[in-house]
Amino acid sequence: MNNLQLSVLDEMITQASSEVGLLWPLDRAVAVNPLLDRLDEGFSRAVSGLGDRLGIDLWPSPTHLKEAARRGLDIAGADLAITETSVRPPTLVERSQVVDHQGAESARSMVGQILLESALGDSGHTPSILATATALLRSKAGWTVGPNRVRERAAQLLEGQDLSGLLALCGSWSVAEQTEELARHFARLPGWASWAKWNDCWAREPHRSGITRSDFLAVSLSIDLAWLEAFGSTEVLAPELPTESDQVEPGYKRLEVLERAVHGEMLDKLASASSASAPTPRFQAVMCIDVRSEPLRRALEVDPTFETFGFAGFFGIFAKVEPVGEKESYESLPVIAPPGATITGGQQAAPVADGRTAAGGVFAQLTHEPNAMFALAETSGLLGSPWLLARSVLPSARTLPERSAGPWKLDVENDQATDIAEGALRGMGLTQGFAEEIVFLGHRSSTANNPHFATLECGACAGHAGGPNAAVLAGFLNDENIRKSLEMRGISIPSTTRFTSGEHDTTRELVVLHGPASLELTSAVQAATDAVAVWRASESKGKVEKARKTLERRARDWAEVRPEWGLADHATFIVGPRSSTRSIDLGGRSFLHSYDPAADPNGSILGSILAAPMVVGQWINAAYYFSTVAPEVLGSGDKTLLNPVGDFAVISGDDPDLRLGLPWQSVATGDRIVHLPVRLLVIVEAPLERTASVVRSVPSVEQLVEGSWVRLVGRQGPAEPWFDWLPGHGWNQR
Repeated sequence: MNNLQLSVLDEMITQASSEVGLLWPLDRAVAVNPLLDRLDEGFSRAVSGLGDRLGIDLWPSPTHLKEAARRGLDIAGADLAITETSVRPPTLVERSQVVDHQGAESARSMVGQILLESALGDSGHTPSILATATALLRSKAGWTVGPNRVRERAAQLLEGQDLSGLLALCGSWSVAEQTEELARHFARLPGWASWAKWNDCWAREPHRSGITRSDFLAVSLSIDLAWLEAFGSTEVLAPELPTESDQVEPGYKRLEVLERAVHGEMLDKLASASSASAPTPRFQAVMCIDVRSEPLRRALEVDPTFETFGFAGFFGIFAKVEPVGEKESYESLPVIAPPGATITGGQQAAPVADGRTAAGGVFAQLTHEPNAMFALAETSGLLGSPWLLARSVLPSARTLPERSAGPWKLDVENDQATDIAEGALRGMGLTQGFAEEIVFLGHRSSTANNPHFATLECGACAGHAGGPNAAVLAGFLNDENIRKSLEMRGISIPSTTRFTSGEHDTTRELVVLHGPASLELTSAVQAATDAVAVWRASESKGKVEKARKTLERRARDWAEVRPEWGLADHATFIVGPRSSTRSIDLGGRSFLHSYDPAADPNGSILGSILAAPMVVGQWINAAYYFSTVAPEVLGSGDKTLLNPVGDFAVISGDDPDLRLGLPWQSVATGDRIVHLPVRLLVIVEAPLERTASVVRSVPSVEQLVEGSWVRLVGRQGPAEPWFDWLPGHGWNQR
């Protein structure tokens, strides 16, 4: 570095990108809190700061409050006046006196287009993204953005200066001013900034279309400087440093009113629950804590001898999956942890005997590939015409891509397998009272022509299906040697108990079991999924066959913008015994994690629940929150305008910035809001002092609770009063 020490520049980039989120590739997209680097500031300050940086209001709007009122919720005291929003702080070229607004917009567009073309180029033929960008700036073919003299000067700057040198060309600015300028460039194109940050900070291996934050800034700064020079600017104005304010935002007050209504409704339901004990179970099912599991659990429990449990969908197995016949493996565990082992196996899908041609099968697969789906119609020509016509007119004619049911194998020693099995059983609270048939259900989704398909998969499995994890755990627990080892550790599984696994398809409301099961179990599962299908397809008017056709159409139709609602309108994360929630309808709005306080005297299990699944739940909550309050900046916007960029992102229309978050159709229908943007209410049924001890002793939990990123409520037992956690004070009776 010719002007700044590398360590100083690295720190500046880190600080400047602290208000930048993370953009995972499409095939493993996970919901994420865009303010992960600002957790120490607390929710209110961090959200206000990001709003100022982006020039948008990030609080619930009057529209959200009116939707709550339409649902019959009490929003008394809410201020429904429109809040004035700020303006995004300008970059070099945007605050220039010689470049007009149109020129400033052209500069932004140039940066985005250069990054887009560079990321999609064949990096194997050039030494770096910057070399590709330089070549593109000098290319005349098909390149129409920006005047020739701007493109040539930007190319010269990229060839002759590194990022440190480019900053030096701005003038004798302080480190604080330079850092502020970098932050403004990130905010100008938050999608590309988030992609660069993911590649820098989270990618376990470089993505073939990856750029770094330094690459991003070099391109952005060089183009701004080139515009200024081309139009005769002799002075580069330093940015004004931001000032902090302790003033409470009006929008935050709206949030509190909305949360009082939404959270209060959920707590009232819990207070009305009956905790009568259930009979000895004949069947048990362990399902993901995902909110879409709650209706199915409730439907299964119509049979009083059917008991269900909630557990994170990766089933305690930190592994990547290598399916037979697939070129690429994938990680099936929370993204906050690295894989420690590999699940292998699976059977390739058998040929589909439905009269499809080989070409039809190929086309069916291509409609699920982000980098192929929109090019398909243009390249298929007459060969694909019959299939494409049938596919457009008769969406139900499409066969969804098959997925393997196993067998799956995790090659570990007996002791390690026993550790995994014990940890899972204790974590889900299933250490005694085993039924004769127990099924572990992972979950998946089925959609067509959907770049955001991974956001409907299992959040605990990094945007993938959880079936392989469930199958491995079931296999461990059927192993006689592992059972003997578990018995030595105090967990005795009857010889008559058999474990099986399966996957819950949340789009079609189907459960596919991987192994043998009794007629009684399969009948109970079928009846439950039929009931949930009718509930999902409300237009079916109680008719199972009609509901099934509706859900199948949504899954298969490549013109469907909303194959399912996913986790929209979730509100709570409940940790406690199922007996406290079994008798009530939570409307598919609650994460449900089983927890037996009596089996956890030292709080270690509670600590692991709050430190991992709850954190994943908060990420999901934040992604839905920001996609709802800022759909055009922190969400993907209108899904009908989106086009995939390679295999890693989407853009909207002709705007070259990558889109973040969830599509508008995932949180709303038309102008009606479906997801009410509130913080996650974490409800814990356990001794209050135990919960307090976890909050104070687990840093990640303390950060979220004390920083008000989540709201925490607790009670000793089902008949006990509620206590709110007040940051800085602890428990206070509600």
